[in-house]
Amino acid sequence: MKHSLSGAEKLHLFFFIAGITFLLFFPFSKSQAGEKGNLELIPSGEFFMGTEDGTESERPIHKVHLEAFEIDRYEVTNLQFETFDPDHTRSAASACDQCPVTLVTWMEANDYCKHQGGRLPTEEEWERAARGPEEFSYSFGPKADISKANYGNEFKAGAKPVHSFQPNGFGLYNMSGNVWEWVHNWFSFYPQQAVSAVRDNKKSGEKLLRGGSWYNKAYYVHAGMRFTLKPGTKLNSVGFRCAREAG
Repeated sequence: MKHSLSGAEKLHLFFFIAGITFLLFFPFSKSQAGEKGNLELIPSGEFFMGTEDGTESERPIHKVHLEAFEIDRYEVTNLQFETFDPDHTRSAASACDQCPVTLVTWMEANDYCKHQGGRLPTEEEWERAARGPEEFSYSFGPKADISKANYGNEFKAGAKPVHSFQPNGFGLYNMSGNVWEWVHNWFSFYPQQAVSAVRDNKKSGEKLLRGGSWYNKAYYVHAGMRFTLKPGTKLNSVGFRCAREAG
């Protein structure tokens, strides 16, 4: 005996087919960084911060304990930032919709993150996230490997979309290379038990950047390397990602 669908059954079937069609034709976009669903949880714990391969600014290597926090899986894109600032001008070196936004000051990056309900990551958070659960020297692994990140290229090569390459052990993309990323901190030297000489503190009025960019060598994309810049500066190789408290 042939069964005819009731009105309710027909309605349920319609929504089921509509849902499948939506998933097929409108898949999740990897570019939706900064949204709650695209934050990765970094668990509380300790890690060793700094590197002996850098300058005095990166030494000494020291143990840091952090509470759990969340951080963007991807760098903030041009398309995302333009929903916050429609008048933003894209850099020719990072011009696609899903390329990382650049030509933003520290203040603009900070304001965007606040607008999204977050903040810029501290440099301690950034380095722990970049090193991954394995505490690698580079976000992509223990050794430099130009095939695994966007670095070591000519300047004209430019940035790549934020979901390029493989994520690290925490699920984060392009923490080494692509574009430098603003972090929360003002520059200061790491604490030491003893200081043998008066240190030059001329960078104390500068904010910190992390991660290196597409045209930097492996030395600069090491997870422990630090770079400083006046907070009002805009460069076509400087972008950011956001963080927030866990929970």
